[in-house]
Amino acid sequence: MQTENTRTGALSPLEAAQSTFETALHHLNEPTQLAFFKNVFGALLLSFGGIFALIVSQGSPGLEETNPGLPKMLMGATFPVGLVLIYFVGAELFTGYPMWLAMLAFSRRGRPIQYLRALVIPWLGNLAGALLVSSVFSVATQTLTPEPYKSGIISLITSTVIHAKWHVILLKAIGCGYLVTLAMFVGSQNQDGISKALGLHLPFFISTAIEFPHTVEYMYLGSLAMMLGAEMSVWMFFWKCLLPVTLGNIIGGALFTGAYLWWVYLYCEDGERAKDWLLSDGQQDM
Repeated sequence: MQTENTRTGALSPLEAAQSTFETALHHLNEPTQLAFFKNVFGALLLSFGGIFALIVSQGSPGLEETNPGLPKMLMGATFPVGLVLIYFVGAELFTGYPMWLAMLAFSRRGRPIQYLRALVIPWLGNLAGALLVSSVFSVATQTLTPEPYKSGIISLITSTVIHAKWHVILLKAIGCGYLVTLAMFVGSQNQDGISKALGLHLPFFISTAIEFPHTVEYMYLGSLAMMLGAEMSVWMFFWKCLLPVTLGNIIGGALFTGAYLWWVYLYCEDGERAKDWLLSDGQQDM
C-alpha cells in the first residue's frame, strides 16, 4: 500500500508493524547456524560499541564527583553506535526476538520448539561474541586494563549488579527491553540512513544513560569486570546479572512492544485491512 509517509521515505506505523511481523516469520524459520553466527556478529559490534563507550565515559574519573550525570550521558551517547552498525550490516541481537515472538504468538504462528530455539540460539551466540570481545579485544589487548578504566568498570558493575537487588535489576531490564525494541521498530520505520540511525540511537541512548541493563551489554560489561578483578563469581554473573537482565528484557520487549504492535496495528487498527494482510502476505511467508 502507498501512503504519504512511504513516498517521503518512511513507513507508516501500520506498514512498519507488518514489516516487523514479516521479519518475525523469517527468524522463526531461520537455520540454526545462521541465527547463531548473526548473533555472534551482533554481539561483537555491540561490544565494540561498549569499548568505545567505556573509553569515553570512564576516562575522566573526576567527572563522577563533580558532575555524576555527565559520564552517564557520555555512555548513553556512545554505546548505541554498536546497535546502529548491527542494523546496517544485518546482524542480530537476542533482545529483538521477544518482540518478534510475541507478535507471532498472539497471531498463533509457529510451534513451541521454534520459539525455544529462537530464544536459546541467539542468546548463546550473543554470549560467545561478548566473551570474545571482553577477553581478547578488551583485556588481552590491554585496552581497558589501565587506570582509570579498570576501576571505573569495576565500580560500574559493583553498583549496578553486585550491590543491586535482584528484583531491581529485573525491573530496570524490563524498561530496557521496551526501549531497545522500540529503537528497532522506529529504525525499521525510517528508510534513509540518517533517520534510521537516529531512530535506532535515541531510545537506546535513554536506556543506557539511565543504566537500564541490556542482555548483551551486560554479557560484555559483566564478564569484563570479572576479568578485571570485580568481586563477582561465575555463579553471580549468571544468577544475578544475566538471569534477571534476560528475563526483564524478554518481558519488556514482548509485552511493551510486541504485544502493543500486534494489538494496535495488526488486530485493532484498520482491522479488516490488517486481517486481510495477515491471511495473505503474512501467510505466504510461513
